[in-house]
Amino acid sequence: MTVETESLTADSLRLFHQRGLRQVFAEDVMRFDLGARRVPDAVWPAGTTLAVWSDAEAERFFRVYEAAFRERPGFPGWSAGRWIAGVTGDDEFRPGWSVLATVPGVGDAGFVTAAVGWIVQVGVVPAARGRGLGAALVSEALRRMRAGGADEAWLDVNVDNPASGLYRRLGFEDRGRRARFREPRAVGSA
Repeated sequence: MTVETESLTADSLRLFHQRGLRQVFAEDVMRFDLGARRVPDAVWPAGTTLAVWSDAEAERFFRVYEAAFRERPGFPGWSAGRWIAGVTGDDEFRPGWSVLATVPGVGDAGFVTAAVGWIVQVGVVPAARGRGLGAALVSEALRRMRAGGADEAWLDVNVDNPASGLYRRLGFEDRGRRARFREPRAVGSA
């Protein structure tokens, strides 16, 4: 049995544990108020250039996605076509709010994809981490979202992802936690 919750609380966590379920996934849901908060300045590593999502640039975005996430547990290993179709198949995806950063000495180093109301995904290749690129990408997406008329931006981040601290420093506020629980398999069952 699998149980999913969109609003994990201490009481529901206790209940799930009392019923013998174990947590197998959790992510924090965060919100940035574009109407009330100042968007942090994007501070780019020296010489950074940006490309906006387009059909011609989509595979470059994919290569950065793959390099940024392939070492994470649960990485799906999708083909470029499948990942690109997943991004662009969302009717609310906004290519003009989604950017790819190229950094001298590294090459294509980070990306952000965005949709109406959402920072969908942010990734930075290992060689470019620790230079402020993730913060600059999120700030750039927020700036573009605001310019496009959005009044809020949401994102979700796995609870074990250190990027959650970055999002809080940028001004995102915790709004809840999603989680998935499973019943442990009985010994000897398939």
